[in-house]
Order: sequence, then C-alpha cells, then structure tokens
Amino acid sequence: MTMKKRLWLCCVILINTTLVYKTNAQGIKFNYGEWEEVKAEAKAQNKLIFVDFGTVWCAPCRYMQQNIFPQKDVGDFYNKNFICVTVDAEKGEGIMLARKYKVGGFPTLIFADAEEKVIYRVDSSLNVAELIKQGEIALTPRNDYAELNTKYLKDELNKSDLYRYLLIVKTKGNARQLNEVLEKYVVLFPDVSINTFNAIAENVRNPDSKAFNFVEQHCDEFGKVAGKDKVDGFIRKTYINDANYKNYKSEEDYVAAINSLKLKINLTEYEELTIANNHYYQSNDRDRFMAGASILAAKYDNNDEGALSLLIGGSFRFNLTKDGLLIVKSWAERALALNNNSVNALSLAMVYKSLKNKEQALKYINQALENSLRDKDNEEGHLAVFKKQIEDEAY
Repeated sequence: MTMKKRLWLCCVILINTTLVYKTNAQGIKFNYGEWEEVKAEAKAQNKLIFVDFGTVWCAPCRYMQQNIFPQKDVGDFYNKNFICVTVDAEKGEGIMLARKYKVGGFPTLIFADAEEKVIYRVDSSLNVAELIKQGEIALTPRNDYAELNTKYLKDELNKSDLYRYLLIVKTKGNARQLNEVLEKYVVLFPDVSINTFNAIAENVRNPDSKAFNFVEQHCDEFGKVAGKDKVDGFIRKTYINDANYKNYKSEEDYVAAINSLKLKINLTEYEELTIANNHYYQSNDRDRFMAGASILAAKYDNNDEGALSLLIGGSFRFNLTKDGLLIVKSWAERALALNNNSVNALSLAMVYKSLKNKEQALKYINQALENSLRDKDNEEGHLAVFKKQIEDEAY
C-alpha cells in the first residue's frame, strides 16, 4: 500500500460512502446504481460494463474525470458500447469490487461482462484517443485462451497471436504471468514500434524488468514513434513509483537507493520530499515525517486541500506532541478554508479532540455534520458516531 493510500485511509477512517465518487456533466454517462443494478442493466442491454476504479487522492484519476471522460468523442463511444461506472476503490461497494478485480493501482479500468468476468483491463491513465482505442480492443472478440496458452507453452505463437495472448493474460490480473509474457514478447519480437511501447507502458511497473530495460536502451528510437515526452515520462514515472512503493530495510539502504536514482533521473525537490515522506511514514519515523510534511505543506501543498488532507491523515499515524498537533491544526484550518466540506471539518475536529479541546472539537464536528447534510454526501451517520465519542470523552 502506498503512502497516499495509507494517508487517505487514516484521514477518513470514520467515513464510508457509496459506490460512485464523482460525476460528469457531459461525455460518459455513468450509471449510479448499486452493482447488482449495473449488472442487470448490462445484461438487459447486452453490453459490457466499463468500470473506472479510482480514489479521492489519485491525481491521474481526477485528471481523467475532469478532462477525459467529459469529452464528446469519449462519451459517444462509451455510452453506445458500455454500461459505465466510476468507483471509489476505498469506499462502500468499491472496496469489495476492488478486491474482486485485484485492483492494486489507480486508475484501473476494467471491462467486464454482466456475469462479472473480466474481458480486458488497463492499469494506467489514458488520453482521449487511447481510451477509445482500449475500448475498441475490449470489444474485439478473443480467441480461446486455452488454445493460445497451449501454443504459447510450445513457443508456437507468431507476433500477432502472442500480442493477443498478452492482452488476454492481462485481463486475468496475474502480474507475474503478464510480466513473463511481455518479456518473452520483447525478446522474440524486439521491434521499436508504437504497439510495443504501448504494451510495455501500459503493463510494466518494475524498472528492473527486461521490458523496461528495452525501452530505456532504445528510448531515442521509441521517442520517434511514440513521442519523446511520452517515453521520457514513462521512464521517469516508473522509477519514481518504484521508489515510492519500496520498503527500505534501513536508512542507509534508503539513502543509497535515492543517490542511485538521482544518477538516472533528475528529481525535483517535491518528488524527493514525497519519496522521503513515504519512506519515513513506513519506517514510523515521526520527526522526519513531520519535518518533510511541514515543507510540503508550506511550499507546495498550501493551495491543495486534498494534498493537505493526506498530510493530516498521515500525521495521525504518530503519537504527536502538542507542538506537532498545532502544526497539523494549521494544515486542517487551511484545508477547511480552501474547501468547507465534511471531510475537512472532520479533520479539524479530530485535531481538537487530540488536543483535548472538547468545545472546539464539538464545534467542528457539528460543522462537518452540517456540511454533510448540505452536500448530501451520506456521511452524517458516521459523523454522528464520532460526535458521540467526543461528547462521551472525559478530559
């Protein structure tokens, strides 16, 4: 689990919402029913289900929600061919669905039939053209997996069939098998083409893999067919994500890994701080986490209430001193000033509860309840439970 995932869970541990986490005014028309209703609709219309798995904190998810899904071309294609659902993987039915479909990163795009069988999946954000292309692939009839698998084991698949087999393996959600097939594809058919790059970029997350190394070794050639910025972005993103996911055994290992990473890519201060905070969060180093978080809050996240909420949530992992709680209080106040919603009011109530200021804790939990009723976010029941905890606590 990434730091961002943990941070958000800490911040909203008392909150649980419904299946859908965001709406679009145009473009894709998402179905907002329960999962059983979605399946029934897909069966009635004889369509596949398109499921967009995201989280509140996921920036690429928000980008697609705000800039890709509302596009007319995307809406025309997806509304015609799919029953579309957008799911917060950390809330409500989304938790069950993310577990069912083995969702490990965000965004994850699943194409499934009315019986819940996965037809195709994409584990990355996409632009308009790519999203339509992936939908077209999902609609393409597939050869029988058993037949292709038999030929694969005998090394009898040509380039086209091996690529087709790769797509089917991808739908099964077995990362190790997928990586094995992809690496064989690169070894047998090491052509520098847009299809090869897309196959690698959509599936590879490990910078130590043969497929990633193939792109890195031929980055200039791939840049000519796929676009230099896109190729460089993939290489950079893979290295940074890997650094954020790692659990370093010691501080020495962490420092050595970061120094090695700097020889490969130029890290911005923000990226280095984020990687460091992930490491200190996982290693339970309160003082270093808070020091890094304070720089992030002051220098980079002061106008991003979502990012501030993540820092607040992460801080609650630790047993903070009074000075630490006052720092977190300033983050919560800023987040609430940026967005007066139930989550940010709850964050401030939690801080005041930790400061043993019952009067202020009740003030902000009441504000959270009012915001929840105003926004109709269905959180008032959970907030009422937290309010009672504050009322019952003796100081």
